[in-house]
Amino acid sequence: MSYLREFRINWRALAAASIGMSAGYSLVNYINNLFTPQLLDAFDWTRADIALVGVTAFLGVVTQPIAGRLTDAFGVRPVAAVGVVCAPLAFLGLSAMTGPFYQFFVLSFLQIIIVGGTTGAVVYARLIASDFTAARGVALAIAASAAPVAGAVCTPFLSALIEAQGWRAGYVALAGGTAIAGLIALCLVPKRRAEPAVNMDAPEPMKVGYGPIFRSRAFQLITGGIVLCNLAFVMLTAHLKVILLDKGVTSSTGSWLVSLFAFSVVVGRIVCGVALDRFPSYLVTAIALGLPAIGLGTLALDLSAIAVLTFAVMLLGLSLGAEGDILAYIVRDYFPMEIFSSVLGLVIGGLALSVSGGAMLLSWTVGMTETYTLFLGVSSIAAMIGCMLLFLLQREPLATE
Repeated sequence: MSYLREFRINWRALAAASIGMSAGYSLVNYINNLFTPQLLDAFDWTRADIALVGVTAFLGVVTQPIAGRLTDAFGVRPVAAVGVVCAPLAFLGLSAMTGPFYQFFVLSFLQIIIVGGTTGAVVYARLIASDFTAARGVALAIAASAAPVAGAVCTPFLSALIEAQGWRAGYVALAGGTAIAGLIALCLVPKRRAEPAVNMDAPEPMKVGYGPIFRSRAFQLITGGIVLCNLAFVMLTAHLKVILLDKGVTSSTGSWLVSLFAFSVVVGRIVCGVALDRFPSYLVTAIALGLPAIGLGTLALDLSAIAVLTFAVMLLGLSLGAEGDILAYIVRDYFPMEIFSSVLGLVIGGLALSVSGGAMLLSWTVGMTETYTLFLGVSSIAAMIGCMLLFLLQREPLATE
């Protein structure tokens, strides 16, 4: 089936996945910065208080596998419906905060556990993995890009609303917007995809158990590669400009390079989606996720030429963007649809573990050496090893269905 024909036939699955993920927890990552200054002023919280909420990211190790298992058992629509109901309720709860920091922490905790688990790729990517074949990579790239696009579009309007009517009005607007978008996504889910993926009353329930998944060499290689290639995630999203300033670049140049990094993320997402549809997934995955080995290694060296730093930043951005397409694609290549979400949940749980572990390693190495050089070197070597593990997938059989 041709690219265009797949999009014409399966447009509802793609639209449901794109709208559903853009109205889910992913949106929080792009609008939180609008509220943080307002909350600090309103309640006299400290920056350390707000930073404490970041520890909840570790919960993805648990919530993503659970969400995947439930999606395989009950289908996309019932699981996604939980997030569609809870997302606006969480925003309404935030709008009603009275001052104690525990209110914000608890609501953020519930957001990542419930909304984060039921409105992400583990749930919605199943629609694309099931319905798309020839254009699966591009379809996954479009769905993965929906949340940042939604964030970019709504940020100016939301910012103006907050300035005019306050942060409470902003949260109420988000509650209404996510409720409407979430309901549209549920209505768009193709009826045939609303059914459970697995008959849980089947005589061989262990065929979808975790044991066979954990023992699978393909799962071990994928998860091991993902964990090793993503240790630098926190550094890339929070410390990149500081590293560039340490290299002697001016603040304006550093900001320009950070903008280039963000642009490279989008480019990487699209380019990787196209590449996945044309080349073996293990090859694209190994190359794309192995790019940080070069970028991080370059930053670890005592080099400050703008051309060199630009090259390194572009490689890091391209790799981070590619990851949005790769995980769901490669899981579908090596595992049957009946356990797709279960496996993807475990892989993304491994990614959450990698991010948390990388953050702790970053804190320890910077505290010990007062520079980023050691961490850059270690994470570069880790990415190189992860790349080699992913290359070994060429020896593993693809899913037969």
